[in-house]
Amino acid sequence: MNKSGSLGMTCHQALSFLSPLMAVSQSSAVFWPGCALMQLDPAILMKTAEVLRRAEPKLGFSACCCGQPTRYLTEAAYPARRDKLSALLGRRGVERIYAVCPNCAKQLEQLGGVEVRRVWNLLAGHIRKEDITGWTGVAALHDPCPLRDQPEELEAARKLLELAGARIAEPAHNREKTICCGNIQMLRTRDPEKSGQLRRRRTAEFPPGLPVTSCCEGCLDAFRSEGLETLHLLEILFGRSKTRGWGNRLAFTRLAQRKAGNG
Repeated sequence: MNKSGSLGMTCHQALSFLSPLMAVSQSSAVFWPGCALMQLDPAILMKTAEVLRRAEPKLGFSACCCGQPTRYLTEAAYPARRDKLSALLGRRGVERIYAVCPNCAKQLEQLGGVEVRRVWNLLAGHIRKEDITGWTGVAALHDPCPLRDQPEELEAARKLLELAGARIAEPAHNREKTICCGNIQMLRTRDPEKSGQLRRRRTAEFPPGLPVTSCCEGCLDAFRSEGLETLHLLEILFGRSKTRGWGNRLAFTRLAQRKAGNG
């Protein structure tokens, strides 16, 4: 196991499950970006929620972590954190979660008591041309593993890229046959050597010189570790994030807290 990575992620999870960082609206439905995406400019996430509200007008906000890193790295701590999250969602009256992150969606489905909806098909059905202010050009498209069994979501991602005017280069393995980025179940931390082998196998299929796009920020972070330029699908739609990091996450959390009435 990567000891420095494990320590970093242990701290990440300890912070993520502090009550001040677990803002959730009092609402039957909430928008759930996930930890990785909360590191993008908050304006990108707020624009995404604005489009989703055309389908769910009273959509609230969540700045919570799904707990997947704890589940695979510090298993003993997972039950308490899972129960803390479930109890919070219950107190807030959450019945539906609109999950942007594919890994969050998989993890949250195991909580029970809430319906988890993926957002890409919904976005494709409600976005308007005037909403799109992002990037145009050619990018290699990576389909994340958690969406292998979600063909309508994979097709919606392609529709959104087309609407944005972006052109895509499809790798040899895509859709239900996609190849893992190397971070399945926190593999980058648990077994960096095996993770690197998977990642390099994947990146070998991308045309050289092209940026890589995906609807999974975790996958894109893995590819950046190989020196590749990346653009999240939301950046193509709503503009490239100027920075990535905890500063953006805290800014989004403050926005979620205000909208949740928590501060």
